[in-house]
Amino acid sequence: MKTHPLPSVDSQILYKRYQPLDGDAIMAVIVAVAEKVGVPRSACQLLNTSDDVNKRFLCGKFHVLVTQTGLFEHTPLIDAALETIYARTAFPEAADLLNEIAACTQISVRKSLIPTDSLPENLKTLSGVESLAFCEAEETLQAMEIARLITAIIVERSRPDAVFWAPSSFMLKPDAFSALARASNHDDLYLLPNPYGQQVPETGEQLIGMMGIGSQWLTGYRVEVLPCRLPPEYLAEILVAFSKFTNKSSRLIDDGDVFGREENEKIQVIYHEEDDDGLGTIELKVVHNPKFGILREDVPTKYVRYDEDLNETGNYTDGNKDAELDPHDPVDAAILERLQELKEEPSSQELPDVRSEEDFEQEMSALDRPDQPATPAYPETATPVSPSTASQVHQTIATAARRLDDTRIAGKTSPSSKRMSVAELRDFVKQAQVSNETSEKAGKKPGFLAKLFKRKADQ
Repeated sequence: MKTHPLPSVDSQILYKRYQPLDGDAIMAVIVAVAEKVGVPRSACQLLNTSDDVNKRFLCGKFHVLVTQTGLFEHTPLIDAALETIYARTAFPEAADLLNEIAACTQISVRKSLIPTDSLPENLKTLSGVESLAFCEAEETLQAMEIARLITAIIVERSRPDAVFWAPSSFMLKPDAFSALARASNHDDLYLLPNPYGQQVPETGEQLIGMMGIGSQWLTGYRVEVLPCRLPPEYLAEILVAFSKFTNKSSRLIDDGDVFGREENEKIQVIYHEEDDDGLGTIELKVVHNPKFGILREDVPTKYVRYDEDLNETGNYTDGNKDAELDPHDPVDAAILERLQELKEEPSSQELPDVRSEEDFEQEMSALDRPDQPATPAYPETATPVSPSTASQVHQTIATAARRLDDTRIAGKTSPSSKRMSVAELRDFVKQAQVSNETSEKAGKKPGFLAKLFKRKADQ
């Protein structure tokens, strides 16, 4: 799956005083983390631009840099991170703290040996963006995992004062970063839900929208929920749920289709055209959730089902009053029977938000190798804090979101999606029955219902 080109995955670990880790320990961590994401040890080469504390490795197609002597620079990216609702609420002292930062450890994972922004424009064009930046979801997530694990280990082995995760503009306290790095769903770190407000001119009512910072590196699109009356923490949850589904299935949901984490949740996916920066937007619109008083309009709607491995198991169309299914008709009866079976299937369990402390320690200890040098002398970390769950992050964002001012007017229209009518469904079923009957002698084939619910309604 294509993503928006990402030249590098960067993080910064910020300190009030200089406290570099031993260079040999850094080398061991880089090689072990690269092996964890599938790069053989033999493919990891130390570059001669390294020194005692700064290490540069070429690990397969990944150029990994850990720089411990760089000066901290207050960049526009840092300013953007400080302006997020999360930083302003959960880390309000960050702006003043940055004035005291004396040392910075930079972790950077790139695709090319030469930094992209240092190349002349003509060379960028000749080389092609795919040779200079991460453009596929799989390689982007691999690069993020390398950066995340190296950052997490260094944070655990030192005493930093702040951590900046650049892809999603996350400025975090060290324990908060560790909590998100330990989470089973890494989208909680890779995607930062950032709310914005809009006021209804006629009534003065405050509506809340939610933008997913970093979504373009995961899906290839901005992902947004337009201002509405739904709770902000719920909007944050569905942004992350959409990203999680997309990453796990390596596919995007079609324009106009719906998804949900349970039977009573239906969220429509609406695509908008690209803006001047070449990025399109995916709007997530809650069209059915009785818990919040939102009931789906009675129009034909296609639903696609997936198993626990996110393989499509079937789809069906319902909601058309003008073409009700007749239980006395053999074809309609078969459709109704299958629909009832689908409704009675239990929904899959969500993975826990956070792994246990023991699981995380096992992951980190697995990176240690018996042939590596002994652990160097540096201050051990304090007793690990209990990891904050993603819901606590979302709650922090939601609490601040309710106090937002009117910031912008959002709104674009999206063409409606083509749906399969019940009449078309009946015709397809009849065709499938004929096909099934004529092919029985050729050996065991997929049954009538299996064929019925594997067809794409919009093809």
